[in-house]
Amino acid sequence: MYDININLENYFNELDPKLRLEILDSLKDSGNEDFNFLREIYNKRYPDENNDKWLWRCMCLLILFGRGKIFKRSRDREVLKIVNELSMNDSDTSHKNLLYHEYRNAAKRYLSTCKSSGYASGLLGLRKAEDDEKIYRACQDIWQMSKGIAKSSGLLNEMNLWCEAFRDELFSYSPLCQEAYGRLDI
Repeated sequence: MYDININLENYFNELDPKLRLEILDSLKDSGNEDFNFLREIYNKRYPDENNDKWLWRCMCLLILFGRGKIFKRSRDREVLKIVNELSMNDSDTSHKNLLYHEYRNAAKRYLSTCKSSGYASGLLGLRKAEDDEKIYRACQDIWQMSKGIAKSSGLLNEMNLWCEAFRDELFSYSPLCQEAYGRLDI
């Protein structure tokens, strides 16, 4: 459904910002018509090579998910700000294809951190999580920072592409995720 040029697959599969930049720079010489938009998105996402702004915004959405009771209106304004910042409101079809894969890359980068030894641990880090616990926690995190926050803030239409990309990346992360995601998405 979200097809891209075969030359872009390496770019969207790479997680390291420096290597992504090298791949992106090589696309400039290939006459790829998507190069300018990809460069714009890259510059928004990585204001410097040590800072993945979109990964930080994923964490912000995760935090905002749990803050909708008392200050719902201000929380929803912040979510809308993130929606605009991450170009979720872009209606250009060719841009949507590229954004879908960029969103999947952000989800993949987040999920790569979920394999660390301290992820999903309990008792102030003294009890290490089992692999299945990490997978279920990752599933919960991905749902909360995508479909969960979109539903609770009333921005499901605006965040639809983001939600699809995060769900699809999660399902490719582990076969256990599909069932767990279904339970969360009731």
